[in-house]
Amino acid sequence: MNIPVAGSSPDVSVIFVSYNTRQLTLQAIQSVFDSLADSAAFGLEVIVVDNASHDGSASAVREQFPTVKVIEAGGNVGFGRGNNLGAEAATGAALLLLNTDTVVQPGAIQAMAATFGQQAQCGVVGALLLNHDGSYQDCILNYPTAWRTFCDYFWLSRFSRWLPFLSGFFAPKPKHGFGELHAVQAVHGAALMIPRSLFRDIGGFDPAFFMYFEECDLCKRVADRGLQVVHQPEARVVHLISQSSRSHPWWFYRVVRRSRRVFARKHLTLPGRILSEVFVHVGNVLRAVLYPIAGLVRPNAANTGRNIANSYLKRDSPIAPIQ
Repeated sequence: MNIPVAGSSPDVSVIFVSYNTRQLTLQAIQSVFDSLADSAAFGLEVIVVDNASHDGSASAVREQFPTVKVIEAGGNVGFGRGNNLGAEAATGAALLLLNTDTVVQPGAIQAMAATFGQQAQCGVVGALLLNHDGSYQDCILNYPTAWRTFCDYFWLSRFSRWLPFLSGFFAPKPKHGFGELHAVQAVHGAALMIPRSLFRDIGGFDPAFFMYFEECDLCKRVADRGLQVVHQPEARVVHLISQSSRSHPWWFYRVVRRSRRVFARKHLTLPGRILSEVFVHVGNVLRAVLYPIAGLVRPNAANTGRNIANSYLKRDSPIAPIQ
C-alpha cells in the first residue's frame, strides 16, 4: 500500500521505547539523524517513549536532542504498549519502530519507506539486521506454530540451514543471499516500518504481549488483511540484541514463555496450543537437567540451564509485573 503524505507532515515517525538504556538510546537517535545527513528533503520526527527508566534516559534525550518528542509512560508498560503510546503522538505517514540497541545505516530509512511504493500490497517492511561485526543476524521470523516450537525446543532448528522445513521461530538465511525484496511471514520488531493509518486500523500492538512475539502477532494481523510483510535487504540496521533485559536473564525465559502462550491462544487451534505448551515445558526441563552437565565443558550452558530453572522457580518480577 502507498503511504499518503499530506501538507507539512513528516514522511516517517521514528519511535523508540527505552528502559534504562540511556547511552544506547542516545547512540540510536544519533544514528537516525546521521543516516539522513544527505537527505535534507526527507521529513522525519523522532519520538522516545521512556518506560520509567531510572538512569536519566528521558532527561538525557531532552538535553542532547531538543527536537525529539519525549513521552514518559509513568511505568514500565512494555514494548508493545510503549510503541502504541508513541504512535498516538506520531504525525508521520509511516511509523518506524526501532529498538534502542540499534544503529541505523545510511539509506536504511529511505529504502524502507520506498518499499511501500514498490510493492502495492505491502503492509509491513522489515530491515536486514546485522551484528556489530557486520555479520548477518536472524531477522526473518516464522509464526511460532506447534511444529516450529517443537523444532526450537528439541534442537531440530539447528539443521534448518540444510533442511529449511526444520526451522523454528527464526527462518533460515536464504541460500542465495539477500538480493531482492521478498515476502515473509514476519519480520523482527527491532526495525519495523508500517503505515501509521494501517497501524491505527488494526489497533496497534496487542497489549497482552509485554515483550516478545508482539511483532509476529502484528504481522499476522496485517497478513490476515491480505497485505504482505516484506523483508528489505537494502535497509541495513545494526542490532546489539536484548540490552535492556540482559541484567535479568531468567526473567527473559519467563516472558518469552508467556508471550508465546499469548500468540498460541490467539492464532493456534486447541490441539496446536496444547502441543506447543507441552513442547515448551518438556524442552525446558531437558535444558534445566542437561545444560548443567554440559556446563562442565561449556560454562555458559550451565548458566542457561540455571536461568531456565529460575524462570519457573522465582516468584518475583524484577522489571515489571507480567499479566
